[in-house]
Amino acid sequence: MKIIKSRLIGARVVRAREANIQLFQIRAIFNQHRDALVNRILTDLGTYMEFKFSVQPSRNELIEIAQKIDQLKSKDVDLEYYQPLLKELKRKDEIKIKNEYFFLEIDESIRMNLTTHLHFAA
Repeated sequence: MKIIKSRLIGARVVRAREANIQLFQIRAIFNQHRDALVNRILTDLGTYMEFKFSVQPSRNELIEIAQKIDQLKSKDVDLEYYQPLLKELKRKDEIKIKNEYFFLEIDESIRMNLTTHLHFAA
């Protein structure tokens, strides 16, 4: 039995003993956490983008980016971003989810959807 704690969705238990079923349950928990984080970001996307990317997108850009971010909720998390959490979960029976891995996936989605006139400092 594994316990995954999240500040956004509370504690969740992975009861499966078979590795593939465990991974399925873990992914479902990660999806719930990411979806809650996406919902929080969407409540004030403009401020988040200004803070994180130092840009002030137009209203139309915000709408377009918000739609793209919201689409993440209809997909499973990309487990490549979460390998450190998965490794920690293999070693321990209880972990606390760290948001930094979820922000990697969300921010990458934002970066991919920024319009071409927004430039990032190298």
